[in-house]
Amino acid sequence: MAGVWSKLVDPFDRAFPLGTPRRKLLQIVAIILLFEGVTVMLFFSYTTLILGVASIFVGMFLLALGYKPGSLIAPEPLVGQKIDPPGIRLVDAIVREVNNDYIIMVAGAALIGLVIIWNRFYSANSGLGDLDTLAIMFGGMLLIFPIIMDKFKVEATFSLLFLGLVVLLLVIPQVVMSLNTGAGTSAGNWYVEYMLAAPFASILNLVGVPASWNGNMVTIEFQDGTIQPLGISAYCAGMYSFSIFLAAFISFVLVFERLKPKLLILVLSLGLVIAFLGNLFRMVIIGIVGYYRGLDALLWAHENAGWIIFLSWSAVFWYLLLGYISKKSVSMAKPVPPE
Repeated sequence: MAGVWSKLVDPFDRAFPLGTPRRKLLQIVAIILLFEGVTVMLFFSYTTLILGVASIFVGMFLLALGYKPGSLIAPEPLVGQKIDPPGIRLVDAIVREVNNDYIIMVAGAALIGLVIIWNRFYSANSGLGDLDTLAIMFGGMLLIFPIIMDKFKVEATFSLLFLGLVVLLLVIPQVVMSLNTGAGTSAGNWYVEYMLAAPFASILNLVGVPASWNGNMVTIEFQDGTIQPLGISAYCAGMYSFSIFLAAFISFVLVFERLKPKLLILVLSLGLVIAFLGNLFRMVIIGIVGYYRGLDALLWAHENAGWIIFLSWSAVFWYLLLGYISKKSVSMAKPVPPE
């Protein structure tokens, strides 16, 4: 049985070098559940919000269950002065520049307060949306970062960079576009029309679903003869999946693994292509469901298909990437036999 556990966790030895195979597997499952929960909350479907929160709590419970105090783990012998990864050095430099933990905490609290006040007094919808949730999560991370960074430096730095990049890549652009009556740019309109609407309608026609497109609008004729126009918004355009993947990948490279430039470009490009194809696949699934089951089923699929497909391909992507990195590091560490 021990051999079975070892096979499951061997590809992750580089990420989780300490502990028994069962403990490593517990950590892997916990982190997957945490990532799944956060991602579900980022996609912010009201019907799946409870699932996201539950996933986060279960992940935290499993992490606590598998936690082993540092004093019980034998320290590795020091080979030389260890250099922190660039992400940690960057955050450390910012913290030193600020030179006051309370300023960081106040900034986090102010961001949370600003989001709440904006929604309460200025927003057309007083409820918290996906962008509000992201901003609040980033503010909360700023609020607790000075408290936890000494004990959980790597984890706290990764979380701060990840949420900060998601806010930078997703929240700020959408806020700017919402404040600008001109909204989309010509490049954005071109992408939606020719990279999403056109292939979406073409694939539907290939599988026997009558569809046509005009600009960012795709019109589908359901099986019962109902004509249903669908508009492709930022959510449908894949901004969420692109931003979350890009933020996670950049944070991973900065904090955990320094990839060579060629490998970095290759893996990043592959991930973005898969994200694009995954988003297009989601749209096709939504169209097919609507064609056979009607508008209500289409809306349900629109609400839930995205995060299910995203978590599926991203889990496989990260598993293969971590496994490749682990094997690469092991092969590089093996001594070369003399000729």
